[in-house]
Amino acid sequence: MTKKNGAFTLIELLVVIAIIAILAAILFPVFAQAKTAAKKIASVSNMKQVLTAINLYVGDYDDTYMKRGTMNGNGQSWTTGSCNVESWGCASWDKVIYPYQKSYPLFESGLDRSPRKPSNIGEIKRSYRVASNLIRGVGGVNTWGGTTENFVQVYSTTAIPAPASSILLTDQRNEAQFYTGDYWIWSTFWEEWVWGTGSQNTLSYEDVNPAQLWSGIDYKSGVTANFGFADGHVKAFARGYLFPGYRQSRAYNQPVDPNLKGICLDADDYSGNGPANDCPLPQE
Repeated sequence: MTKKNGAFTLIELLVVIAIIAILAAILFPVFAQAKTAAKKIASVSNMKQVLTAINLYVGDYDDTYMKRGTMNGNGQSWTTGSCNVESWGCASWDKVIYPYQKSYPLFESGLDRSPRKPSNIGEIKRSYRVASNLIRGVGGVNTWGGTTENFVQVYSTTAIPAPASSILLTDQRNEAQFYTGDYWIWSTFWEEWVWGTGSQNTLSYEDVNPAQLWSGIDYKSGVTANFGFADGHVKAFARGYLFPGYRQSRAYNQPVDPNLKGICLDADDYSGNGPANDCPLPQE
């Protein structure tokens, strides 16, 4: 009677390895999609909480939105007091509403590929921007024209004709290329972020001038991006979606383009004439 050998043959091992490889090829994309879906859900939750903080802010300020940012002309922001230590440098909308949410990581999306930046409250990033034609700025004392008036007019919530259709927050990521010249450790958070606070349109990055990455929504992490609206709800939309009531143009001073796969969120911040020169908001 011969003793049976319990070891696998080479052919059996190769078959097992092949089966494992096939299963891995099937399951790994599913795991990646599940991970991306989980990040999208978390981003929607964060955006919703940011909108809640904004609504708490407007409740304390006569139903008036904050400015997108505060920065003077001619490099005088620190001498005029627009940028100061108490405001963590130059004030931007995220810093203004921070006391209402007490957590800066809520401004971060898990789909954001840009690196965190150092600040006095830790390593952080800001993955969302406000619609420039609704949350207005950037401005403080108008030192460009030699005058001293506070010249940026902001919206009251009661002046928004259709809050449920008016974009307030956009899901804009990948700011790594936008800030490359940090000259001191907190410079991005204290100064440079004030210039990248607003969204000018809903085109994807591939459709805009690479030198103007602040203008478009980043769809590279998926086929949809999240949008937060003035009434507080958040919803994902596919690239190229044309939001009803908005104008198809790249900026407030650009002509209407019926072939453009995006709408205008831009504002003429420095006209002194208020929202009249901005890209229009949806009407009832």
